Order: sequence, then structure tokens, then C-alpha cells
Amino acid sequence: MSEFIQIERSVLEEILNRTAYLRKVITVLYERVRNKEPNDWLTLEQLCDLLNISPSKARSLKKSGRIGFVKSGKSYLFLANDAFNLMERVEAASCNGQ
Repeated sequence: MSEFIQIERSVLEEILNRTAYLRKVITVLYERVRNKEPNDWLTLEQLCDLLNISPSKARSLKKSGRIGFVKSGKSYLFLANDAFNLMERVEAASCNGQ
């Protein structure tokens, strides 16, 4: 049994625009992580670039225990796997919220 649904052109265009936007976001995320292995360590700058967050937000994640780190001299290093897991949690939460 076939079902047909009729929608306005503007609604269809908005759906297609959002789909194109999500494709771009996924492509950008893939480009950011494709050369990183889960066991690699990231600097604060690399972590911020990967997650598209500010350094203060990264420090907040570190302080709250939401992302693991080690101290290396005066700076901190973050495990890439923790960043990947955080990205997946954020993505899952945004998908569930729609």
C-alpha cells in the first residue's frame, strides 16, 4: 500500500538545505579527525580546533572531568579518543533533541 504526502515547496527546500548543511558539517568533522588515531595526544589548540570550541570551554571540560588530560610541563595534553567520544555524545544528544 503506497502513501503519498504532499508538502509545500518551501518546506521541501528547507529540508534539502538542512541536509546539505549537515553534509558539510560531517565532511568538515571527518577532515578534522581523519589523520588522528584514538591513542594520539592533542594540544589545547588541536582540541579546540577539533571540537570547534574556545580554549576556556576546553579548560571547563577538563576541570569538570568531562575530558581526560595529562600535564606536560606547563601545558596539557588531551587524549584524542576522549575528544571523539565527546563529539559522539554531542551528536547523539543533538539528534535526540530534534
